[in-house]
Amino acid sequence: MSESPEFADAYDALFGALRLARPLASGNSILVASAEPDEGKTTLSLGLAITASLAGQTALLIDGDLRRSSLTAAVGSADTVGLIEVLLSEAEAVEAIRPITGLADSPWAGGVSFMAGGRKPPIFLGAVDWSKARTALRSISQSFGMVILDSPPILAANDALLFATIVDAVVLVVGAGNANLDEIRRAKEQLEAIGTPIVGAVLNRFEPKVHGPSNQPYRGYYRRSRT
Repeated sequence: MSESPEFADAYDALFGALRLARPLASGNSILVASAEPDEGKTTLSLGLAITASLAGQTALLIDGDLRRSSLTAAVGSADTVGLIEVLLSEAEAVEAIRPITGLADSPWAGGVSFMAGGRKPPIFLGAVDWSKARTALRSISQSFGMVILDSPPILAANDALLFATIVDAVVLVVGAGNANLDEIRRAKEQLEAIGTPIVGAVLNRFEPKVHGPSNQPYRGYYRRSRT
């Protein structure tokens, strides 16, 4: 994560808003999704987990992108059983979850754990009993303060909509500059049809020089505080 105070505060604000979201009052599992690839959802998932840890919570990161596995590559996880084997009841959660060290360097950090996507290809999702899968994820979630499931793009694969049925809430990531309004609307409509609440949208990769000035009237506060 960037060390800039503006960047850290953006994650703090997102984490705080999620803590206050009504659908997460009785649950803690979040699907991080996007309409299309390369909108930054994996980076957001990782940053949110680190922010939760720095706030003293334990966080579980789950790689739900069984096609690209960008999150698995980012944390350096070896080939192992993971989400799909757990959902198929072929492995216990304890076999698939491992701690990640060095992400949140703070004496009061809660810690971040990781579950890879698994060894099986996504075609095996068709064999999952999704009612049992939701029960399994709820059971896993009881051991963590926040569970973050990084999904494949909604319009690129049906996997994200399947995962949306087992979490408590969804965060939709929109990449500034490459976002298509019609595609975002389609993704939102598909999520709404599932019934899992969308608790927020994050505009990612915003560049004031390209996209115009942002609404940050207190930006100078950080500069003055360092002088």
